[in-house]
Amino acid sequence: MDFGGLFGSIGEGVSNFFSKGDNIAGLVGGGLSYLGARQSSQAAQQAGLANAEAIRQAAADQMAASQPWGVGSIGGTASFDPNSQTAMLGLSPQLQNMYQGLLDRAGLFGGQATTLSADPFGVGDYFYEQQQQYWDPKEAQMRTDAETRLLAQGRLGTTGGQRAMGELEESILSGQQQRRAQSFSQAQSLIDSLLGRESGDIGQAMGLLNIPLQQAQLGRGIGGNLSSAAAAGLGARQAAAGMQYQPQAISPMGTAATALGGLFLTPRKAVE
Repeated sequence: MDFGGLFGSIGEGVSNFFSKGDNIAGLVGGGLSYLGARQSSQAAQQAGLANAEAIRQAAADQMAASQPWGVGSIGGTASFDPNSQTAMLGLSPQLQNMYQGLLDRAGLFGGQATTLSADPFGVGDYFYEQQQQYWDPKEAQMRTDAETRLLAQGRLGTTGGQRAMGELEESILSGQQQRRAQSFSQAQSLIDSLLGRESGDIGQAMGLLNIPLQQAQLGRGIGGNLSSAAAAGLGARQAAAGMQYQPQAISPMGTAATALGGLFLTPRKAVE
């Protein structure tokens, strides 16, 4: 029996076995590295999701805390609806009655001013006629007295008497013209006064609305600075959304590929 050939074959088999064992060891090592990297990635993802959820909840709490508060008093109320993002301002029943009364009176004055403004000259004539009713008897009496005096003087119907009566009529006409101009100015003053009363009542009504508006500002102050808080909350939400997907960029293939790279190397030859 050829013991030399037998022992040579056994040695070559042992050498081939250990060569294959290196490849198996590399495969096992690469698999373990892949599993370890995968577990690390999953842990990072879970941590990132938990952190993102915490930031998102903190942002929601901050947004809720920054909402204005509802405020009420004997003057009125100011309430807020965060869902519809609307505000409701209201006066107390007493002030509401005053508010409506001011607007009603303003409408009355405004309506009168509109009517008079449509024909200011007609209004002036009306005021003149009202005054002239007082002056008509006096003017008639002035004419009678002048004629009586001229008759007593023997001048009635003469040139001098006619001149005197003409001067009296001019004086009466001058007084009438002055009163007509004054009546027109009076009409303009009345229109201006009505418009001023209308504006005054509207201004007082609008002033009453400042009461719930001030309460709304107070509620906004209690709730905090809405604009800055909202900006911070939105920024935190965006950061949370970014962090939620950032851990997923960690791929277990990155580390495992390094370990598995040994499987694709040229196998070593058996030791001769």
